[in-house]
Amino acid sequence: MDPFERLHQHRGVARRADLARTAAERCALAGAVLAGHLQDLGQGWVALPDAHPALVAARRVHGAISCVSAAVFYGLATLEPADRVHLAVPRARGLGRRPSRPAREATLHRESGWVTPANPLLPIVPIADALARALRCQRAEAAIVMVDSALNRGLVTVEEIDRLLNGPGSVRARLALGRCDGRSRSVTETRARLHLKAAGLAVRAGVGIPGVGEVDLVVEEGVVVECDGFAYHSGRREFQEDRRRDRELLARGFVVLRFTRDEVMTAVDLVVEDIRQAVARAAASRTR
Repeated sequence: MDPFERLHQHRGVARRADLARTAAERCALAGAVLAGHLQDLGQGWVALPDAHPALVAARRVHGAISCVSAAVFYGLATLEPADRVHLAVPRARGLGRRPSRPAREATLHRESGWVTPANPLLPIVPIADALARALRCQRAEAAIVMVDSALNRGLVTVEEIDRLLNGPGSVRARLALGRCDGRSRSVTETRARLHLKAAGLAVRAGVGIPGVGEVDLVVEEGVVVECDGFAYHSGRREFQEDRRRDRELLARGFVVLRFTRDEVMTAVDLVVEDIRQAVARAAASRTR
């Protein structure tokens, strides 16, 4: 295996010493740097030009990918893209009087309980640590989306995250953690649930209904809300199944409201108002 094959195994970022084992291989690496085929990151690190920016940044500061940046690597749902790379570094380690450019361009989280990444080829904190940091760093809704996604996939438990919530911001983080619900299966379901609850409505997520299956949200026990992503509802079979489910729900006395992803993401206040009115109409009809 040549140095470049080893570099690909390292996700495109590695130490020269781990790549070049002979004088000829060291010369090949040096030539690749001079030719612009490799980035010289300094302190013995090199990277492919297309290496992931978060990996490059983590290696430059001898840290690990954390917070929302780690959530992306774990494949979790996110409310919005991060504007900066988020990295964890040991609290006890300084960065000098004048931090390097990568350190200035990243959000550095100085962690007292530093955990060495389990995979030496991938500098990323464990998922529970990443989410605990996100709950303290990100606004509540954005953090809850990530935690819901991880809970839904069985990647972590609330207890594992809660044990890591110490220090500044932990009270606010625990309040947000208490609002998480792994029964929500998408960004739109989480967003709709949070805004409906904030409006004072009783909401249950991921509710199984006989003859129908699981619905996204049940509001005030009378209105079923489905947050439709195009990818899951665009085929003929899916369209027909949605209509069958709607008929069954109507037969069982539910009001059914469907909203697109765009509606939930860009006009959630209008979505909440539509649902509030449907709840009021359903309540009025029951009292007649």
